Amino acid sequence: MASLSTRTSALLAALLAVGVLTGAAVAATSGSITADPNTPDATATHTVTATIDGDAAGSSWNGFEVTYEQTDVSNVGQNDIAKIGIDRGDDAAGDSIDVDVSDDLSSVSASSNGETLTVGLGGNHNIGEGDEVVVVYENVQNPSAGTYTVGLDVNYQSSGGETSATLNIESDTTTTTTTTTEETTTQTTTEETTQTTTEETTTQTTTQTTTAETTTEETTTQSSDEETTTTTEAEGARHASVVSTPDNGNSSATHGAMAVVGSANDGSSWTGFQIDYRGTGVDASNVGQNDVVKIGIDRGNDSAETTVDVNVSDDLSSVSIGGDGQVVTVGLGGNYDLSLGDQLVVAYEDVENGPAGTYEVPVDVNHQSSGGSAVATLALSANSTTTTTTVNADQTTTEGTTAAITETETTSTTAETTESSGSTPGFGVAAAVIAALSVALLARRDN
Repeated sequence: MASLSTRTSALLAALLAVGVLTGAAVAATSGSITADPNTPDATATHTVTATIDGDAAGSSWNGFEVTYEQTDVSNVGQNDIAKIGIDRGDDAAGDSIDVDVSDDLSSVSASSNGETLTVGLGGNHNIGEGDEVVVVYENVQNPSAGTYTVGLDVNYQSSGGETSATLNIESDTTTTTTTTTEETTTQTTTEETTQTTTEETTTQTTTQTTTAETTTEETTTQSSDEETTTTTEAEGARHASVVSTPDNGNSSATHGAMAVVGSANDGSSWTGFQIDYRGTGVDASNVGQNDVVKIGIDRGNDSAETTVDVNVSDDLSSVSIGGDGQVVTVGLGGNYDLSLGDQLVVAYEDVENGPAGTYEVPVDVNHQSSGGSAVATLALSANSTTTTTTVNADQTTTEGTTAAITETETTSTTAETTESSGSTPGFGVAAAVIAALSVALLARRDN
């Protein structure tokens, strides 16, 4: 039999080994998860984050696991990872990252009847205490409306990096309320006294006011079992517009999107802007960060056309395309604040229009937190009807977009801003297209 001293030493050695292993484990805290859209049973893009905590400094990032309740990730594959990276020090808003680790992504798989998503990485990037890891992926099937706890595990292979987040799936904003009125008749007479009589006779409510012998007002309101539909308008954006230049279908175009800030985003930082073309036939697959030719804020929405008071191009952090090329997501660093009534303007090139027609296009301000969505109308015609004005001091043209661009580029007396007149870097010859967008947006806003 081993001596007491021998058994004590073995126990201390085992405890020391456990302590070493625990110290090396990756811990996580401050998890978050959002769905876009966050409506029940919809196909959505999910964004998950977790902040590294504990003794993880210097560890390699080699995996990430998301464990859902009822949500189905069976269709999520490696090609559905829209963004994966590290926000050093967790000092940026939303899904902004400092280090893109997509080059280290090795595998994506689903298990547990489609309720667990496992992401594998090669371990070529280190994560330190206070860093935030970010993963954005598409093709998720949302559950029914409700609040769900989602488990997040950084470096799940070695465990110790677990945290959790809450996924909110909201019911549709259009709800149906059934109101039943009891069989009650109420009569109120104003004289020296007030008499109230309640009888179960008919489904009619009558209010009558009389003074002396003169009847001043009589209003009859009848209520029965009926269904009343109430629509709740999104508070994050008051209204939105999307226009195309040229505006004819099945052509390459520059699109301008704008939205007026509503109460939900009053006082918040501008961290994102999303345009959803699904169902329109528009293909934005070729749109990248270099295709954004204007992005800014018109304070108070008091300027004409696409004029902005604040150019935020220096804060533009990313442009990504999802939804099979039909969802444009613009990321910003959050260094500019928004106020109620501000108009946000984003213009970008390399869009391929769908067939002629009129389409509804949701536009979402700060899509990461939702609540900022409004629906714009995109009108595409069989022939371009876009016009430009003020070529020079003595001449006005009303011609197709191509002619307008040529005229603007070759006429030395053009009143529009050109590259040689000191325009903002990055806009170049696209100034003519922006001018055409300005006229179209102005007409759309006036309507």
